[in-house]
Amino acid sequence: MMKQFQILICLLALCFAACGSDEPSPSPVPPDPPEPTGQSERTVLVYMAAHNNLSGFSSLDIDEMIKGSLSLSDKQNLMLFVDDQSSSEKSYFIRVKNGKLIDSTFVADQSSADPALLEKALRYMREKYPAKSYGLVLWGHANGWIIKKDSIVYNTRAYGLDNNFSQKWMNIPSMAKAIKRGMNGEKLTFIHGDCCNFGCVESAYELRDVCDYVIGSPAEIPDLGNYYGDLSGYFDTSSTFYKKIIDLYYDYYLKYIPEHSNIYYIKEYGDLDGYSVPFMAVKTSELENLASATASLLSTIPDKLSPTGTLDYSKVIYYGCYDGQKFNYDMYKTLKMNTAAADFNAWTPAFEKAVPYFRMSACWYTVVNKLKKEILSFDTIQDDCHALAMFFPGVSYNDVNPSWNKTVQQLQWNGPISWQQYGW
Repeated sequence: MMKQFQILICLLALCFAACGSDEPSPSPVPPDPPEPTGQSERTVLVYMAAHNNLSGFSSLDIDEMIKGSLSLSDKQNLMLFVDDQSSSEKSYFIRVKNGKLIDSTFVADQSSADPALLEKALRYMREKYPAKSYGLVLWGHANGWIIKKDSIVYNTRAYGLDNNFSQKWMNIPSMAKAIKRGMNGEKLTFIHGDCCNFGCVESAYELRDVCDYVIGSPAEIPDLGNYYGDLSGYFDTSSTFYKKIIDLYYDYYLKYIPEHSNIYYIKEYGDLDGYSVPFMAVKTSELENLASATASLLSTIPDKLSPTGTLDYSKVIYYGCYDGQKFNYDMYKTLKMNTAAADFNAWTPAFEKAVPYFRMSACWYTVVNKLKKEILSFDTIQDDCHALAMFFPGVSYNDVNPSWNKTVQQLQWNGPISWQQYGW
């Protein structure tokens, strides 16, 4: 992602999807220009949960943001909260402006997986850099909606991972509450999950009251994550700004992958030439209508949805695999395969309004051996796969501790869907 030769060598040595290695983060510099006065057009917070094996990539991405900030106007603010594995062992807030790191503030080290810290970061953003609209980038590890009992828990992958605090993670419901408090009830324009498996309907529905759009991938993303040398998508104030965010991400890897075929492969070098990362945007104001339409559609196939049912997953693309269990099945494709054409066609308009834009990649770089072996066998016709994932209960998920069939019912999506009515 960097043009400097030294950084390119570093990337080639470090780049493994979802498991990077450690490099020191840049030290914050003393404040330079005065803090902005008045209200800006947009302020974007990049929340970097990097106290883990992605720490080295945080410094690379910050270097990119320094470059990208040269194109920002005086009415556009890019702010970072950084929690990494630097020698200082301190977290810090910092602004990136005109090619410099400025306005730095150190904070006592605490878990970036703690919802209270996310709330604090958002409140700090609003107070220090007020704007007409705000965006949030969640940088780090993630694994969809998967939750356990507590809001900060060990051995699950909703979002965050802080190795300095017993490998804890943040659940999506806790995240939504923290955002609402941190924003004092004001909606973010967007939340971009620059992390794996963020593009699922359950997470988007949980976040519908705190942002206008949820943007992310249902699949794994490369450790390099977004290319932050071009920040124009984040600060685009047009009604279709999400297209620019997605296109910049998708097109970057469409070009980058074949240039680094020794890294990005499935079975042999070069296998991913022509592929990128599936990505989509969800319009949250349409999610309640989608939930209602989905509940109606599911009610037409109750026998297939029961524990003894015959819901057909054959060759349906799944975007994730965790604890040996496949999950994050493509919502559109699964429902199309399992429902009557007339019922599915009646449901489709609600989906298309809720997912106004997506870019589909039938393959992507994965570190999961099961997925590597099966990814080329998916039936991924472009019109049938729309890059938004959904969880469908299954008997095998009873073996997960705690059972995903039960924990999914803790999410608000289960209100209209009501998996328990099908015997779960």
